[in-house]
Amino acid sequence: MHHRQLLNNDWRKVEECFEKKLACWKAKHLSYRGRLILLNSVLSSLLMFMMFFFEIPKGVLKKLNHYRSRFFWQGGLDKKKKYHLAKWDILCRPKDQGGLGVIDLEVQNKCLLSKWIVNLLNSEDTWQSLLRNKYLSTKSLPQVQAKPNDSHFWRGLMKIKEEVLACGSFQIKDGKQTRFWEDTWVGQRPIKEQYPSIYNIARQPHASVASVLSSEPLNISFRRVLVNEKLQK
Repeated sequence: MHHRQLLNNDWRKVEECFEKKLACWKAKHLSYRGRLILLNSVLSSLLMFMMFFFEIPKGVLKKLNHYRSRFFWQGGLDKKKKYHLAKWDILCRPKDQGGLGVIDLEVQNKCLLSKWIVNLLNSEDTWQSLLRNKYLSTKSLPQVQAKPNDSHFWRGLMKIKEEVLACGSFQIKDGKQTRFWEDTWVGQRPIKEQYPSIYNIARQPHASVASVLSSEPLNISFRRVLVNEKLQK
């Protein structure tokens, strides 16, 4: 944990763990099946703690995937190169999709970070209160955006927030935690996808359900007047 964003040099410890593991393994004597088991059960697990808290930089992911790919195809850290018979992204596909089920570190990173968002939305505990007081103030989680002075941890959550919210739906309750246009709360899709032309001219695209339904007629205003064919849409 650190008060500033982690730099690529700070991730060097993780890379060193990879190198130490690979240096002591006699992978030349293992079959591809054996290497695959070690790849998923040991190498990919070394990052678990870090991935649960931080978004891993693209450059670090590229290096770690290089280590894993070289171990699988070449059997170790020796400099003798061997042909890679398939692209790495193909190996990372599930077996029923033609891959080998190698853990995709980028996808796993997003899944682990998404647990924080799900728990922040659905649970009440001490850490949820701390995060809400520090980052949300009077806003709901869907309404808040990342700021330059936010922590590395929080900016990582904000980058995947929309992906996580798009995978579920909301129970309205008092409507303060649900966005009227951008969250799935009525039907199978957000209203902005059902009526994109209207959403694009809304003055408050991030408004909550509670604020929109607080008055009659609805508390919605647009940048242009809806008349004739625009009103029909």
